[in-house]
Amino acid sequence: MQCTKIGAFKSSYKRISCGVPQGSVISPLLFLIYINDITKASSFHTALFADDINLHMSNSSFNVLQTTVNLELCKIDHWLKANKLSLDYNKTNFMLLTSRKHNPASFKVTINTTTFPEDNLKYLVVLDNKLSCKPHIQKVKTQLSRACGILSKLKHYTTPPVLKVVYNSLIHPYLNYSILNRERPSNATIQPLIKLQHKAIKIINPINMGSLEEHFQHLNILCLPKLYSFSVGKFIHSYHNKLLPNHFDEYFIPLSSIHYHSTRLATSRNLFLPRVNSSSGKCSLKFIGPKVWSSIPDDIKFSTTFTFKWKLKKHLLHEKNSQL
Repeated sequence: MQCTKIGAFKSSYKRISCGVPQGSVISPLLFLIYINDITKASSFHTALFADDINLHMSNSSFNVLQTTVNLELCKIDHWLKANKLSLDYNKTNFMLLTSRKHNPASFKVTINTTTFPEDNLKYLVVLDNKLSCKPHIQKVKTQLSRACGILSKLKHYTTPPVLKVVYNSLIHPYLNYSILNRERPSNATIQPLIKLQHKAIKIINPINMGSLEEHFQHLNILCLPKLYSFSVGKFIHSYHNKLLPNHFDEYFIPLSSIHYHSTRLATSRNLFLPRVNSSSGKCSLKFIGPKVWSSIPDDIKFSTTFTFKWKLKKHLLHEKNSQL
């Protein structure tokens, strides 16, 4: 049952026969249950996140792929109509992932009479057809530039503690969001984000100090490279304490499983560092994770989950030359 209330006035109750009440606590769960079987409506590999859906399909032939994709999309459209749902055509696009330098211009994805454009993939983060996060970095750069402008105006009317609250609301979430899915901090693509963070810190803390490190320490804020190390450290601490989903159980190789002797490295929960030759491999979490973890003191590694975070943050704040 649902009603509408405005001030002291309330409508009569009406029974809901389709859909869920907006704003209800249970509505998201009911919606997920409602659309859960869309994964069986076609031969696509379907990835769901709330009301966002990604459909994946592969084939060595562009012609076969195009034909199959459009046929399977008709099945998705039929399922949506049968379940009284509609597809937002303005937010729907496709992306071709291929080793070729140029995609065929004739490749078209359609439903009924609607042809969808080829564009970057917007799914939690923004990726291009090379699976690079550069579009996402550009998006974050825009948000950070706006936030720095807000801080510049506010500094004339308020105090540094208030500015830090604004920083934590408008800048930190964008820097920290999905940070383990992006390039490592030393990558040239995120240098603009580092510069904008430095700009924000100087606005918040106008005191003349010897170095940027002292500004970060004074405000108890981690710079972007250290923020990345902090996230990696938390991830691996959760890995050692079996707090990650099951599919991460064999993500890393414990050094103790290779070094059978009780060496200091093997008994310090260290991880095996795999050999990689490509630049993308050196940016992967499997390669960077063991490097970051080995640099963390043992007394922090073996801390409980409750104390690990603040001990690690304190360590990183005062660590020198932490650029990865």
